[in-house]
Order: sequence, then structure tokens, then C-alpha cells
Amino acid sequence: MSNLFGIGLTGLGAAQTALATTSNNISNVNTPGYSRQVTGLSTAQTGDGQGAGVRTTGVERQYQQYLTGQLNDAKSRSSAFDSHLSQISQVNNLLGDSEAGLAPLMQKFFGGMQTLSASPADSAARESLLGDANSMTAQFRAFSEYLSDMGESVESQLDGAISQVNNYAEQISNLNKQIVQTQAKTGQPPNNLLDQRDQLVSALGDLVDVKLSVQDGNDYHISVAGQPLVDSNGAKSLVLMDSSADPTRPVLGFEVGNGQVRELPESSIKGGTVGGLMAFRKDSLEPAQQRLDQIAHTLAARINELHEGGTTLKGEAGGAFFKTADPVSFSDANNNSTATLDVKFTEGASAEVRASNYRLEYDGDTSSYKLTRMSDGDQRFFGGDEMPLQFDGVEVQMQGQPLDGDAFVIKPLDRAAAAMEVAVTNTAAIAAGQGGGTGDNRNALDMAALQDEPAIEGDSSFNSGYARLVSDIGNKTRSLQVNSSAQDMLTSELETAQQSVSGVNLDEERVNLMYYQQMYQANARVIETAASLFDTLLGIRA
Repeated sequence: MSNLFGIGLTGLGAAQTALATTSNNISNVNTPGYSRQVTGLSTAQTGDGQGAGVRTTGVERQYQQYLTGQLNDAKSRSSAFDSHLSQISQVNNLLGDSEAGLAPLMQKFFGGMQTLSASPADSAARESLLGDANSMTAQFRAFSEYLSDMGESVESQLDGAISQVNNYAEQISNLNKQIVQTQAKTGQPPNNLLDQRDQLVSALGDLVDVKLSVQDGNDYHISVAGQPLVDSNGAKSLVLMDSSADPTRPVLGFEVGNGQVRELPESSIKGGTVGGLMAFRKDSLEPAQQRLDQIAHTLAARINELHEGGTTLKGEAGGAFFKTADPVSFSDANNNSTATLDVKFTEGASAEVRASNYRLEYDGDTSSYKLTRMSDGDQRFFGGDEMPLQFDGVEVQMQGQPLDGDAFVIKPLDRAAAAMEVAVTNTAAIAAGQGGGTGDNRNALDMAALQDEPAIEGDSSFNSGYARLVSDIGNKTRSLQVNSSAQDMLTSELETAQQSVSGVNLDEERVNLMYYQQMYQANARVIETAASLFDTLLGIRA
């Protein structure tokens, strides 16, 4: 009889545990990151192998590491596409505005030059031309400032995202310790802590692509760009630091300990918000800035070349019509020498100037230089006796003696659009002629004709060069929209698959609720029957 009581009690206990688990599932149906739990049941036996009721083997979390890993990777890629698309859409809207764009202002400037050629001595035509020139250069500066502001915004967003990455890493490291301690005390996996940790890993993946490995049964090790962000020793940190090659350009670094920071290759992080922001800066923002600077520089250089060869109303030689920036260069912070570069534009070679930065490296063994055009990876090699180096409308002279492995970044067009201004302030100083008196319009005609000259890299006019910039940004935007949409669909499918395993199904839980309620009631009847039989036996004895 006591055995019957015991069997009934095990059933009541198991049913209570299962009902509590089912109720917990229902309560957390909308809790982010919650994994459905199931009470494990098995047969209890006596020492002689007889049935002794039922026992609970624990509350198991319905979870698949592989499926969750696929979902996290997909979400990380989606996040990268979304952040890149969000940023480039702003650039596309700016450059693609037909009314506020540069094309109408460049056309108006060259139209003003054409008007001047018709009346070279007309002060009104000269005043109008200066007004058109000032409006055009103001728009160049405004666009450049807008793109620069976007660069600063990207830096700010990267800084915030990296702080959040470090915060998540610290929390995951702490949960690693709590999970080990709790499991050692209870002998059961702490499901809620496990859910919290997986939710943090998912949130971390939204910020940066991570590699997850499980060590020692249940210890999460996480690496970013091949570096151990979380391991058995705790959490480390990412930082935003100045590039050793270009101090004006922040890059990601990894704190390796003892105050040392390792600079991470930009290509090592592709996923998450951080990867998307870095891809936008490298593949969209910086090329757009360089193309804008290229148009500004080439237009200013070509006009200046002709203007300086013409004559003013007073018969004097014309000066520079526009002001723009000079090339800049930076010595790598890891260089072994104090050598620097003197960089200038090659006279009369403005059509050769490319929208690119360059990296120059010195090989001490061969006393030679390797030049890499960073926009397309094109490489050239120069002997040490070829100074000054000449390439793409640029001349480079080494100042000092470089040592083996020294490297330099050359930025020919740095801030060309931002610095573009009209140098002529007096209408009489406009060099419309070529020494033929006040009615001479030959120089004005030549400058007006520049509108259709293939001045950009020798194959595009200024307007077509700008149109190509607008087209390239538009094409990238559309491509990202397609890729982002496709990635979102894949992510949605994986999320559905993951939820089919880990998600709470209310219909299923209602059935379980009824099932375990009936189990509880049935076992209560067993105990009631045992009690009745016991009372009957007592009555017989009486």
C-alpha cells in the first residue's frame, strides 16, 4: 500500500514540475531570447527493478547551437547592410538632387564665361561671372563639409558601437562564471542564465561579426577579427585609435594587455553595425569625397592654367582664378627613420590626377620603392635613383634617408573641394584676353571651352565626371537595397526555423497544460484510492 502511495506522490511531483515549466513557457512567450523549456521524465525503479513511479530528470532548454549560430551570422550581415545602406542613402539624396547639385552651378559658371567672351569689357558680365564662380565654389565647399560631417558621424557611431561591444563582452564573461558556479551548486543547467548569455551573443553579433566556440562543456569563447574578445581569462576590449599610416583616419584596435593596442586590419571586420559603417566609409564615403575633390582640383587647375596665361583689362598677366589645397602626406608611425615626403602636383598634368590616395613603401635591400594606388590596388616600382617619383600628375621628393620597411601615405586631393575659393576679387583682374586689348576674348573662349574638355583623367568632362559620381553612388545604393532585402529574407527564414525549435507555441503549451493537469488529477486519484484501500483494511481488522 505504501508503494501505491509513493508512486502517486512521484506522479504528483512530476506533474507539478511540468505544470510549472509549462506556465513559465506561457509567461515568457514574448520575452526576447527566451528558449522554450521541457520537463524531462523517466521511470523510477526500486532496487529489485520494480516500478516506483516517475522521476524528473531536469528542465531542458530547447536549443540548437548550430541553428542559433546561423541566425546570429545572418543577423550580423543584415545589420551591416542596413547600416551601410542608411548612410549611403543620405549621400545619394545629397548628390542626386538635380536642383541642389553641382552640375547646374558648373554649367552656369561656364555659361558666364561664354557670356564674358561675347562682351569681354562688360563689367556686368565680369561681375556676373564672379558671382557664378563664388556660388559654384560655395557648393563645392558645402558638399565637402557635408561629407566630412558624415565622416565624423561615422566615427561617433563607431565609438558608441565599440563601447557597447565591450560592455556586452564584459557581461558575457561574467555570465560564463555565474553559469559554471550555479551549475556546480545545483547540478542542473541554469537555463535563464544560458538564455541571457545567448541573447547577449546575438546582440553582440548585431554590432560586429563574432566567432563563437564552446569550451569545457559550457564556457563561451568569442573572437573578433581573430582576436580573443572573451575567453577563460575574461573579457578584453576594442578601441578606436588613430591609424599608424594616417593619423587623421580612426581605425579599430584591440587591447592585448599591458597597455598595448594592436591595430586591426580594416578588412577583418565585415559584419554588424561596425562592419557596415567601416564598409560605408571605405567603399562609399571616401571614394565620393575623393571624386568630388578630383573634380574641384581639376577644374581649378585647368582654369588657372589658362587664366594665368591670359591678360587682364589692364593688359597684365592673369593670376590664379581659383584657390585650392595642396597635396599632403604622412609618415607611418612605425617607421624606423625620420624621413618625410615633399609632394606637389606635376605642372600641366591635372588631367592625370586620380581620385585616390597612395601608399609608398621603401625596400632597403634593393633601395627601391613600391607605390600602391589604393583605389584599385595598382602597383608600380621605382628605383632609388628615380627621385623625384612621378605618377598620376603627382611628384614626390624624399626628404631624408628612409630605412627598410618605412611607409608613407600620399593624399594628393585631400580637402581640395573644402579649400576651393575664388582667388579673383576684382572684375578687372579677370584675364579674358590674350594681349589683344580690352576687346580681346580669346582666353575667355578657351576657358569656356573647358566645359566640354575630357579633363577628368583624360576621358570625362566636368559635368560627365560629376554625373559618373552621382551614378556610382546611386548604383551602390540600389545594389545595397537589393542585397539588404535578400539578406533580411534569409534572416527571417532562419529566425522561423530557430523559433520552431526554441520558440514558445501557445497552442502546444495549452495542450501540455491540460495534459499535465490530467496527470496531476489522475495521480491524486491514485493516492485517494490507496487511502480508501488502507481505510478498508483497517475496517477489516477492526
